[in-house]
Amino acid sequence: MTDLRAAAEEVLASNRRDGYTIPSPKLYPYQWNWDSGFVAIGLATVDPAAAKAELRSLFEGMWDTGMLPHIVFWDESAEGYFPGPTEWDVRTGGVATSGITQPPIAVTAVREVFERTGDEAFRDALLPALETHLTWWVEERSVDGDLVYVRHPWETGMDDSPPMDAALEEIDPGNPEYEREDLTDESATQERPTDWYYDRFVYLVRQGRAADWDEAAIREECPFLVEDVLTNSLFVRACDDLAALYDSAGDDDRAAAWREQAASSRERARERLWNDDLNNFVAYDRVNDRQLPGNSIAGLVSTFGDVPDAEQRERLLDNLRENFLPYAYATPTYVGDGMDLDRYWRGPVWINTNWLLERGLRDVDAAIADRIRRDSLSLLESNGFQEYFNPETGDGRGSDRFSWSAALYLDWTSD
Repeated sequence: MTDLRAAAEEVLASNRRDGYTIPSPKLYPYQWNWDSGFVAIGLATVDPAAAKAELRSLFEGMWDTGMLPHIVFWDESAEGYFPGPTEWDVRTGGVATSGITQPPIAVTAVREVFERTGDEAFRDALLPALETHLTWWVEERSVDGDLVYVRHPWETGMDDSPPMDAALEEIDPGNPEYEREDLTDESATQERPTDWYYDRFVYLVRQGRAADWDEAAIREECPFLVEDVLTNSLFVRACDDLAALYDSAGDDDRAAAWREQAASSRERARERLWNDDLNNFVAYDRVNDRQLPGNSIAGLVSTFGDVPDAEQRERLLDNLRENFLPYAYATPTYVGDGMDLDRYWRGPVWINTNWLLERGLRDVDAAIADRIRRDSLSLLESNGFQEYFNPETGDGRGSDRFSWSAALYLDWTSD
């Protein structure tokens, strides 16, 4: 374990740039939003200064509106990713960014780093940005002030997850011209999202760019407005984490306000996102006024935000035991029609969703939480810091030397 911890630290050090960490040198040469959140959580166990720098740099890329981009293009000369800064065509404070966001794990990461370090100056410097960011979610990305929506599958973090297929099928992207940078070899073709998805991904990017990234204008015409369950679970958790940070700073009023937001959003999720047939939480398609059923780890991660009520929790655990745990390695990201054990978010095990689920289950079912942690560590110890893994063979897939896999290994083995 000691040797692998040293290897994990080396991966993060080699992927670190000027104040931020790239996900992987193979395919992801910039700073990604939720990647940096997970990286900071792991770095806090070995290099708190680097963890704090990671989060500061991420929030330096935040728009004035409070939108925290899913990519910050600090080094525009880097190559190997599409769509790059030219395709997005947007800047904030002189820095090129993407025009979409990702689940707000960064708020949780700030709390994790603060509680490990006790650095009140770090907390106080970021509190205004955290408030602005979560307020943006409520004011710009919510129809009812409770559940928040995404307007691109990339914003969920789970790009080609099967439950989103039905919403994407409603989009006619035409024949967009673009050149993918991610299909570097035959294995990538078998593991990455297909062109069918990329046509729609690019369509939504160009629609946002044509609207000059104005949320109100995009909301009127975007064919993809989805209340994603993972995003909402992390949003609820972020509200509670921001409340805890305000508590520690002695601001009782702001703490109470964000706890109230968390409670209201949690209750709405229980009502609208629960699916009785699947015994799981699912996404909701705002454009077509329907649930998007699919047995995904996204619904299981609702435990991270303490979303399920008592009955839902028991039924969700039954679903987890029956459909997700029989695989050799917990936990596949999706089970059901369209499952692919090797292709991106359509079945493989990802370390970050395992980390979220393990955390969410720790006080609910310690035995299952232990199984998820044990399997995750086994995958990393046997196959290295891969991007994702086949849940039956354990073979690594995607990019290697992947930052959040290394970082979360450090977190899991820090105690």
